[in-house]
Amino acid sequence: MKLQQINKKQPYYGTGNKENTMPPEQTMQKAKNEKFLKALQTLAERDPEGFSNVAPELIKRSVWNWRGADPFFAERLSNWIDTAHKWSEFKEILPKEAHLPRRKAVEQISYDTLPKQYSGFLHHLTERFEGDYTRWDASKRDQFTILGMLALEGKEGVRQGRLIHHLGLDSSVSAGLPGSNAIRAAKIALSRSAKPLHLWAPASGNGSERLHAFADANLADLVARFVLNQQAAILLPPAYTLEG
Repeated sequence: MKLQQINKKQPYYGTGNKENTMPPEQTMQKAKNEKFLKALQTLAERDPEGFSNVAPELIKRSVWNWRGADPFFAERLSNWIDTAHKWSEFKEILPKEAHLPRRKAVEQISYDTLPKQYSGFLHHLTERFEGDYTRWDASKRDQFTILGMLALEGKEGVRQGRLIHHLGLDSSVSAGLPGSNAIRAAKIALSRSAKPLHLWAPASGNGSERLHAFADANLADLVARFVLNQQAAILLPPAYTLEG
């Protein structure tokens, strides 16, 4: 199954060469945004601690909507949110482009053309991961993150240490036991929901080098397309490739 590639070495966004104009609807949007910015400024002044807690998530969601899966900018953004904001402005980390393009959406899946076992599993995923991801419990967030990371790498797989890192767990504690347990629980839960599909290839290796992967490259491609069309895709590290 050939799917559109997302190159690991190239930002995943389109190019724009048309000069920007300001039609009436954009003028209205600009006025609305100015009001929103004033509201955010007021909240930052009245509740600085609370605003500091929610602002990084707001910035990341806005960037995802704008840039999509851009690994280079995502790394710079994370660094800016963590530390670099202390000495640099947000505009200083923006890509140096004449026209800052909007992200391209990954093509939606056509369920009508899929084998029944595939479409049934994807419909189940839609139900499982519905709703506001910011209100998901830890187990559901872990499941989505692991599902997405493994799908994006397909049969190539992902090292356990990298999975644990992106789950926000410390792999150095008890040889990564909390992280390995979280991965195991997520894979079991997802496997049960995928029956009769065989979801995972046998894991190989030990510790942080243990390799986890999909058993079926075609199914991995479909799941990757599914996760990249979800708002919760912001939970994933920058998107890499969908290989057919």
